[in-house]
Amino acid sequence: MVVIPEVEVDPEQIAKGIEEAYEKGKQHCMVVVAEGASYNATRLDAYFKEHQERLGFELRVAILGHIQRGGTPSAYDRILASRLGFNAVKHLLEGEKGVLVGQIKSEIRTTPLPEVVASKKMLDPELIELAKVLD
Repeated sequence: MVVIPEVEVDPEQIAKGIEEAYEKGKQHCMVVVAEGASYNATRLDAYFKEHQERLGFELRVAILGHIQRGGTPSAYDRILASRLGFNAVKHLLEGEKGVLVGQIKSEIRTTPLPEVVASKKMLDPELIELAKVLD
């Protein structure tokens, strides 16, 4: 199952989908929750814990962002963090505010926040409808 911000989902729908998977003989089920979904992984986990006795199964949550951020930073990570931090302070001291400091093609650049927000890609509504039909 996939939970995305563009389609409102009720945790009971997810529970029903998991239950149907087990009825079909599945031993396990995976629910992928996209960032920005109203029922994020933490909220779903809390819901399933609260209703575990009624639902009859438990959820195990792994937040990919937490897993990806683990481990010891490499020299590249440390240098990049220093470059980004230095440039963020430099731009602030120069009076430039409301920008995102990032690396584009190995070059540290700023992007105005309105441009960052405006570049959000929306999911194709036809894909959402197709997913509902396939469900």
